[in-house]
Amino acid sequence: MNGRDKAILSAIGVAIAVVVVAIIVTLPHEAPVVPDDPDPEISPYPEGITFDKTTSTLMSEESVVWTVVDQLKEHIDKTKDEYEGKSLTFDPGFYKVTVGEDTFNLIVDGKVTKSMSWKYHLGKEVHDVSVSYEIDISELANIMIENREWNDNVKFEFVDLPRVVYVNDTVRSIVSQLESRYLEIGGSLEDRQSYADFLVSFAQLGIEYPHRTYTWVDDMGNPVYEMDMFGEMVPKTSTDYEVWGCEEYWANSLETLFFGIGDCDDSSAVGCAIFKGAGFRTAMVGVPGHVTSSVSLDTFEQRNLNDYKDFLIVYSLFVESSGYDVNGNDTETLYYGVDTTKGQAPVGYLLKGSAESIGKETMYWGMAGYYSVPEDQTELDGIQ
Repeated sequence: MNGRDKAILSAIGVAIAVVVVAIIVTLPHEAPVVPDDPDPEISPYPEGITFDKTTSTLMSEESVVWTVVDQLKEHIDKTKDEYEGKSLTFDPGFYKVTVGEDTFNLIVDGKVTKSMSWKYHLGKEVHDVSVSYEIDISELANIMIENREWNDNVKFEFVDLPRVVYVNDTVRSIVSQLESRYLEIGGSLEDRQSYADFLVSFAQLGIEYPHRTYTWVDDMGNPVYEMDMFGEMVPKTSTDYEVWGCEEYWANSLETLFFGIGDCDDSSAVGCAIFKGAGFRTAMVGVPGHVTSSVSLDTFEQRNLNDYKDFLIVYSLFVESSGYDVNGNDTETLYYGVDTTKGQAPVGYLLKGSAESIGKETMYWGMAGYYSVPEDQTELDGIQ
């Protein structure tokens, strides 16, 4: 091929390339795919209401009436406080706020410090014991929201008792202080039974039992009456009404640690949380009309109740029932029940008559027995 032919072929190639490029440019084509913007965060507050976390202030676009209820007060002490304006500043806490027809929860981050003191009988000596601990308000408020919803939609059965046992940094701090004090008064951590006796005194003597002097009232503030066992109408009372304003409420152990008051299921959950935080295997115990805590021990020495006669209400040995599951069968894990409502009592002893019901059906709560708290239960698992 001579030079002239090569030039012709080269010109033809260039012409074809130009045509191809022109065709490609004029062909329709899709625009590049641009990811959609993520959904904006849904505000937990009504339209026109914002919350400034740096100043703990709720703000409205226009002047409104704010109705506020402090959720960290016992039911009998709660009030509805009203304020008017475009803004409202809060202290750390957990509040229910109503603006117009909208009601919402407001959690203002912070910590609250609690303290408890009691006298512990060890032989003929009486020792002062005290602990102080911090509770994270945000952690507590979220537990309260979830647990109130659960309590509103549940049939109370013993099988659900372990869910209210909650171990977190607050509990671990309490256990650390109790351990130090136990060693100071001459205790030995190798004596696991005596150590368990001392630990559970926190629930027995630190948690106050609710009063029954508060009578139930309706939304208008009028007393509510119910029929007693003799057929007479009497004012309605409940051990849970004082704190929670309802007939029955199974409080998470962190809730009880905050309020410092609770009936048998509440103080027992605290007892189990302390046991678990100290490394013991533990179980909630349900018997007709009553709940206690329990602890697993490798060895057990029966106590001489005469040593406790000056401060111990009549109790019975609970060892006969230890280690039985809800079906009345022997289990490999021995749990020793301990009451948390009638003052200081040693592990292995409950109110007289409770032991005989283990492994039997109850009228309302399912099978009486031991309901173990899972060893691998994490801080949040207990409230799921």
